[in-house]
Amino acid sequence: MAKNKELSFLEENLDEIHTQSAHKSFLGREFLTWLWYFAEQDEGRFEITLSDGATKPAQIWLDDRIVLTSKTGRSHEHIIKGGVPSTSDEAAISLKAGKAVKEIKVAIEIEGTGLFSATLGGEELAPKGLKLPDPNDSSDQTVLEQRVEYVAVFTRALDTLFGKFMDERTGKLWDTTRINSIRSWIQTRNHDANTVH
Repeated sequence: MAKNKELSFLEENLDEIHTQSAHKSFLGREFLTWLWYFAEQDEGRFEITLSDGATKPAQIWLDDRIVLTSKTGRSHEHIIKGGVPSTSDEAAISLKAGKAVKEIKVAIEIEGTGLFSATLGGEELAPKGLKLPDPNDSSDQTVLEQRVEYVAVFTRALDTLFGKFMDERTGKLWDTTRINSIRSWIQTRNHDANTVH
């Protein structure tokens, strides 16, 4: 009986649930665009505080995959992969044309811990294909314990970056300063239109 009520509620409210989800999905795409901007403008340097209270320097950069899509849904996705796609002419033109960042692959290096990489989607922001640093043979922990700890460190790094973004996004200077800086960054990206077919 309870399942029938739940199913009935979902059927009656499906449009509203979908609409609310769609209205909030812009935030993930904005975060991914901000991450790209942060990685290039601020050299992607930040600090994370680990669970033991230690603070470690870290750096983020875009790896070898970016997916951009039209905000209006009028055109197909633009997938750029291999090499350094964030500096490609195709990426510059797509951003200038108003395409939104749907998915990016990021790499994060944390001093004393190692290199992580994962793909982030703007809709759910859940990391996919997470690659962790190699286990430390000299550690007292088992390989499994180290991997669990690495996942926690990566999550903390991602939470730190999202926190920085939200501080800016909800801050007083977003509308007057930061958004203009991001727009300027998009407009001044170098590209040669003759090299794109």
